[in-house]
Amino acid sequence: MIEFIDIHKAFGANKVLDGVSITVQTGQILFIIGKSGAGKSVLVKHLVGLIRQDAGRILFEGTDITNYREKDFYEMRKRCAMVFQHSTLFDSMTLIENVALPIRKHRGVSRAEALEQAHAKLALVHMDHLADRAPGEIGDGLRKRVAIARALTLDPEYVVFDEPTTGLDPVSAVRVDRLIREMSDRTGVTSIVVSHDLRSIFGIADRIVMLYQGKVLLDGSPSEYRRCENPVVRQFVNGLPEGPMEL
Repeated sequence: MIEFIDIHKAFGANKVLDGVSITVQTGQILFIIGKSGAGKSVLVKHLVGLIRQDAGRILFEGTDITNYREKDFYEMRKRCAMVFQHSTLFDSMTLIENVALPIRKHRGVSRAEALEQAHAKLALVHMDHLADRAPGEIGDGLRKRVAIARALTLDPEYVVFDEPTTGLDPVSAVRVDRLIREMSDRTGVTSIVVSHDLRSIFGIADRIVMLYQGKVLLDGSPSEYRRCENPVVRQFVNGLPEGPMEL
């Protein structure tokens, strides 16, 4: 379980998070949603030490990581991996070499053993048949799968996905959604997904948290969102151009 407790974060005069409290339950697929600039990515980056909160606390499996130093986050990042919006693969390496890199770095195994383990991770995301391709030879959706395989190399308990379907064509986006669901069901990993993709939100989420004006507006199930009469929630989930939501 992860607990964000009364998190505050501002960049200059811009207050992005104003007392956000969220509990991430083990085994769930939790979506964090909201308009652009609502603080979704800012919030999850606190978890792996990429951003430091101005106030508030973060508990990871009961351990207070609020004041962790950079070196303290090394182990955290093995337990809580992050898949960024852009796949960030090395073009000079094959797909399997990209996945094997963190295995060699963190586990200190031979190249042959790292490649064997990487092949197994690529198989989890149905990409083992393309292991020897270069990133430039495959499409964005397939590169995203490889990025997910790389995130799984150290067997994390949690995976954070930052806008995983942004920029993908509809077919590739659906396949990434299915992969996140399948990964959760097969491995038990807890997924935290930052997104504003309505198809993804209502397709695979177990629970949804909406941020608005620096606070949690609604924390509930997909069915609760569909029933919610709050005008801001209604505008967002229906993709309406007109409504009370600020630009």
